[in-house]
Formats: sequence, structure tokens, C-alpha cells
Amino acid sequence: MTTDVGSRRQRARLVDEVVAELRDRIVTGQLPPGTRLLQEDLAKELQVSRTPLREAFRVLENERYLSTSNHNRTVEVVTLSPDDLRDMYQLREVIDGLAARLASQRGLSTELQSEARELLDDMSTTSASPFDPLRRTKAHGAFHSLIVRASGNSQLQGLEPLIRRSASAFYLPFVNDPAIVQLAKEQEHNSLQKYMNDADDQHEAILAAVLDGDAEEAERLAQEHARRGLTFVSSIDSWRQTLSAVSTP
Repeated sequence: MTTDVGSRRQRARLVDEVVAELRDRIVTGQLPPGTRLLQEDLAKELQVSRTPLREAFRVLENERYLSTSNHNRTVEVVTLSPDDLRDMYQLREVIDGLAARLASQRGLSTELQSEARELLDDMSTTSASPFDPLRRTKAHGAFHSLIVRASGNSQLQGLEPLIRRSASAFYLPFVNDPAIVQLAKEQEHNSLQKYMNDADDQHEAILAAVLDGDAEEAERLAQEHARRGLTFVSSIDSWRQTLSAVSTP
């Protein structure tokens, strides 16, 4: 019996490790939307059997990172449409606002304060030339996840995969398509640089309100930031449509 329990715990840890590895590859663009995952190849690469890999696939499918078809034989990375992102950020307005309010009431530990400051510095650094979309993707998702973790609410913390997925989706187009970066930088009134600078200021303001213990202001700022994200979703969609029109013969 003890051996069986130990074996199950070991497999559970292995599944968690595979989930974390694949999730990180997806949110950082190493596995772009639409990528088909081949079980045999991936099992060899990760040095695991197919059983924990299939269990990891199920977890990531529940989190909406992966989709399956053809009687579970075809597994691929989900492609988020602009409507998907809009739906997610409408939900984020509620989640982020509540998380910021609760975090401000609880306060941040010294360790979390230090981590938050490092993430903000990372984002600020990546905004400068040359633009580093991959580093910004990681820091952006991690910052918003930190606020959710700091809320102390286990139900909110259970939504952390949604937070990371939606936060990272902003900058993934710039990781995978340099042409969008160039087009976004060329916009006169709605440039990528302006958006990132404004976003950096908003992140700073949210953290300051949380550290000041101003629950009402922290919630308001976080909600406002999420609503602004909906505008950026529209901009990315517009830039993609422009590129598609230019590349179509």
C-alpha cells in the first residue's frame, strides 16, 4: 500500500512538471498557436512515458491551452481569436480588481515586494530598444499572477493559468511575427511603444496602491488596466489585418 501511494505521488509530481514545462513553452511562444503536439516525439524529448504526458495534456486542455480532436489522437495548441481575448479580459476586469483589493488589504511580504519590483524593472527594460517581446511576455504574466497569489484567495489563485495565458497573449504576436513589431512601432497615434510606456506606468500605480494599503484605489486601477487591455486587443487585430492585406497578392 505504501509503495502504491508513493508511486502515485511520484507520478503526480511528474505530471505537474510536464504541465509546467508545456505551459511555459506555450505562454512564451516556443509552442505557437496551432502547433500540433506529437506524443511519441514529446515523450522522448521530455524523457517521460506517455501516461503522464497524456495526463498533462488533459490538465492543459481543461485550462484551455490545448485542444484535442480525432478521438484525442490530435493535440494542438489553442489559437486565441480576438473574441476569445475580449472574453478573457472582460473576466480579468473582475479578477484583477478583486485580487488587487485583497492584496492591498493583506499586504505584500518582503519577498513578494522584491519580486514585483524585479518584474516591473524587467518590463520597463524590455520596452526600450531593442524590444524584447519574449522577456516582456514572461514578466507581464508573472506580475499579474503575483497580485493574484498575494490576494490569499484560493479560488482566485485557481484562476492563475487564465491570468498567465491572457497576459502573455498580448505580446506573443510580437514574439512570433517581427513584421507586426515593425508595423506596431510605425503607428503615429497608437504605437506599441506608447502602449508599453502607459502600461508600465499603470503597473507601477497598481503596485503602489497595493503597498499603500489603498484597497479601493488598487481595485479601480486594476480594473481600468484590464479595460484598457481590451483596446490593445483591437489594435493587435487591426495590425494583423493590415499585414494580411499587404501580403495577399
